[in-house]
Amino acid sequence: MHFFIPRYLFIVLPVFCILTGACKKDKPATPQKSPKYELVTGTWKQQDIVLAVAVKLNKQNIPAGTSIIALAPLLGPGGALFTCTVNNTYRFNTDGSFAIEGCTTLILPVAGNSGTWDLDVHDSVLKLISAKGENDPHWIENISSTNLDLSLTVTIPGVATVPLILKLKK
Repeated sequence: MHFFIPRYLFIVLPVFCILTGACKKDKPATPQKSPKYELVTGTWKQQDIVLAVAVKLNKQNIPAGTSIIALAPLLGPGGALFTCTVNNTYRFNTDGSFAIEGCTTLILPVAGNSGTWDLDVHDSVLKLISAKGENDPHWIENISSTNLDLSLTVTIPGVATVPLILKLKK
């Protein structure tokens, strides 16, 4: 059994491949970053750290959104680790590096005060990478040109592990 292939296909097929390949747009060597990168880049000042959920503390119901800084006196020695963060400044540079001036021992023990940053999970997570190479991801709760809210899970010594929101302002 023989298959008949018209001769013009030997000419048309390569020409078609060349023409359609030439019409494709060149992809950039590095993928373009989303607009969220621009929003994150810059210097941020800590505004507060608030409870992400309602909690019970000393038999009192404390609503979500309450400042953990205001509650610090009720948290024993762990409270001082929060109050030392009130003047923290967070700098996210365009080259992917970050630097935090202030206390990070309790709120960002993995990331520390410097390293690199990137966005992950469809740009919903700010991934901090410590100087030692350890990943420290934080969900972005809210972002705008002036506000950045990041989720944290913090273990307060002798009290509990609590979901919090770090509120930053440009």
